[in-house]
Amino acid sequence: MKILPLDFCNFLKSKILVLFLIFSTALFAQENFQLPIGKKSDKIRFELANNLIVVPVVVNGVELSFILDTGVGSTIIFSVDNKSSLELKNASKIYLRGLGDNEPVEAIKSINNEVRIGDAVSTNHKIYLVLDESINFSPRMGFPVHGIIGHDFIKNFVLDINYAKQYIKMYNPGSYTYKKCKKCYQTKIDFREKKKRPFITAQYESANGLIDINLLLDSGSGSSLWLFENKEKGIYAGKNSFRDFLGKGFSGDIYGEKTKIKELRIGDFKMKEVTASFPDSIYIQGISLNNRQGSLGGNILRRFNLILDYTRQKISFKRNSFFYKPFHYNMSGLTIQHTGFTAVRNYKEEDRVYLGLNKLVNQKTIELTNNFILQPKYEILDVRPNSPADLAGLKKGDVILQVNGKNAYRYKLSDLNDMFYFEEGKIIRMKIERLGIEISYNFSLKKVI
Repeated sequence: MKILPLDFCNFLKSKILVLFLIFSTALFAQENFQLPIGKKSDKIRFELANNLIVVPVVVNGVELSFILDTGVGSTIIFSVDNKSSLELKNASKIYLRGLGDNEPVEAIKSINNEVRIGDAVSTNHKIYLVLDESINFSPRMGFPVHGIIGHDFIKNFVLDINYAKQYIKMYNPGSYTYKKCKKCYQTKIDFREKKKRPFITAQYESANGLIDINLLLDSGSGSSLWLFENKEKGIYAGKNSFRDFLGKGFSGDIYGEKTKIKELRIGDFKMKEVTASFPDSIYIQGISLNNRQGSLGGNILRRFNLILDYTRQKISFKRNSFFYKPFHYNMSGLTIQHTGFTAVRNYKEEDRVYLGLNKLVNQKTIELTNNFILQPKYEILDVRPNSPADLAGLKKGDVILQVNGKNAYRYKLSDLNDMFYFEEGKIIRMKIERLGIEISYNFSLKKVI
């Protein structure tokens, strides 16, 4: 069977793990997305969760949820709640190989699929289905996320991405007219690796002063910034950093340093004290450090509304209401995930929470007889050593019942996690269940650096 090697495959982690795939062999061109004849534009809404854009995508009539990821070229599915309900056409088995010596990952390559995003349709679409069930976004997102889509879709339109209002307008390139915008910064996109991966130039306050750095535009990463250590250019984490788990790849866990950099500039936009991750050098072997210095992730991109124009190879930035939010690491030390459901009786209408991603506007629950309803169940996946939560006594595996007097199931997972990134000194009151016993804990949020 044919094996498709991967140059670099890892999970980028900010609040969740995000798979980041790069195919080094040529992937055959796929049929373009097209709007109906006579229609020049369309508008779709998205869910912004953990700094990631999640859009509704219909594959062969089955409605799924995909992350819009500028860092990938191909359409990839990782998990489907009921795989038997999704028919992938003209499928053949292949293997995907990542870094290291681990065995290749089994996958399915499928062609001639119909994929719809809003009114845009691709009728001969190639999809890769990764069969490893451990690769699953949904527990960390709090609702079903089935895959990622990037260049295959973005290349066909001018995308007006409004992070603040959570919508995307797609325009046929020939019908789009740029408006004058004095508060915008427009710059060139440099496409590399089969012209599928977009890079821009930013300025970084390094040990050698302000320098230009080439960054992959990576909306599929929830992090702010990944930087690759290059001491000749003055790019390194420095003493004010801490070692942490950064993510997981096909070939194992990825570790490195986390810190804050003094300043990052995108045009005239200046951002201070930006969170940044420096992966260990073993994980970036094969990447030319002279041509690429890192990746620009969702925690920076969401601070702007973007005009993304692959046809003309340019991008426009306009700061939005998120721009002035400070950059923080998780000040609790907790990593929380969705681990199933719990039955709640005599629920109120306001107890309904968003569990699905059907039309991005309808909240969904699973109703049972006798006035019972299934609501999400949250569990502590990890506790950072010596963090406020760790010192308070919280442990991995604890089931979260209440947070600040509010039943945990009434939170979206993204809202629950966001609570830990702002307001240093804020007291968190948490009731958990451990081995059938309910225990209450209090701790205060504290900056890591």
